[in-house]
Amino acid sequence: MVPVPRWWLERSRAERFDITLRWPLYGICCAEIPIAVLAVFSERQHRVLGVAVFLLVVAAHTAANIYLLRGSLGRYLHGEQVSNRALIGPIALAVAGVPAAAWAFPRFAWTGDSDLRDGVILVLAGALTFALTPMLRWMSLFGVVLAGGVLTGALAVRVQPGFAYLSTVAFVAFTCRLSAWTLGLGWEIDRSRAVSAQLAIAEERLRFARDLHDTLGHNLSLVAVRSELAAALATRGDATAAGQMLDVRQIAHDSLREMRAVVSGYRAADLATELAGAQSVLRSAGVNCRVVGDGATLPPATQTALGWVVREGTTNVIQHSNATVCKIELDLSMGDVVFLRMENDGVSATSEQPKTSEGGTGIAGLRERLGSLGGTLTVGSTPGRFILVVQLPATS
Repeated sequence: MVPVPRWWLERSRAERFDITLRWPLYGICCAEIPIAVLAVFSERQHRVLGVAVFLLVVAAHTAANIYLLRGSLGRYLHGEQVSNRALIGPIALAVAGVPAAAWAFPRFAWTGDSDLRDGVILVLAGALTFALTPMLRWMSLFGVVLAGGVLTGALAVRVQPGFAYLSTVAFVAFTCRLSAWTLGLGWEIDRSRAVSAQLAIAEERLRFARDLHDTLGHNLSLVAVRSELAAALATRGDATAAGQMLDVRQIAHDSLREMRAVVSGYRAADLATELAGAQSVLRSAGVNCRVVGDGATLPPATQTALGWVVREGTTNVIQHSNATVCKIELDLSMGDVVFLRMENDGVSATSEQPKTSEGGTGIAGLRERLGSLGGTLTVGSTPGRFILVVQLPATS
């Protein structure tokens, strides 16, 4: 198997998609150069100095078109501004390429029937239109293509060259516009996925905040009311003020116990709950999650430890990978040892040492937690995949 370059793995899915679609467009811009070279070799009569100037103009036009196409895509995708220099250069070089071809090839004719002239205009103007396509509105693009076809037909004093120009450049421009639209769609999907992941995390935070509010809100209100009452009674020298403060103390103890219960439930949920939560959160983030196996028969301590692994692993998948598929597998076939394996297809440069936002524990924190129960945790990556494996005694 050919190893995948690290620079490719370090990029997000949207960046990879951008590269695979953007660079072929740049390659199409470079097609001017081999076409010009073929024209030189196909023409028996040519002027050496004129050919040199013609090829130099074509090469400069290619570079300017690539720069213009880059700016056009930036404007189409992200609303970036395109400088006047990026527009003037390709237009001026396209215009200069025609007299350069006339100097290079004696067979070139400015008017009448000349397939060489028509070909030069088609290549230069077509390449320029291709680079301009992403930044032009549909009506403007249609006007540019139509004007080029009319000009070509007028020079040839025949309809056929103009129609050939019109059909060829229209096809090339449509292809470029479709590619730009597809590229924009890819970036929009990536932004939607990021928003979905943020919403999933925000939903979990809101759930925890709601539980705390429902548990402590009433009790804290009682503490405030009873404290004010006790202060008023103490000001008047009423002996019942002490009893009110004892009630406040009891409410505070009850609130502390209830808060610990909420936090404990959040931090020590059973394995089934964590697996179901992982599927829900990952699905919201655009990741297809599949769970294999059932840990309902495991001891509570083992379920709690594995639940933490699932929770931390899920957080890493959302925050530190570009995964589209995640698989969580429980293996109880060994009897006294349980294996948990989490695998996803979104490995990146940061996936080898994942971190979590909760306390900054990450893999190191999980290893300490599992080590106290006699378990182990290993992580590894292969091209395009990240794997986390936990081995834990089933009788913990």
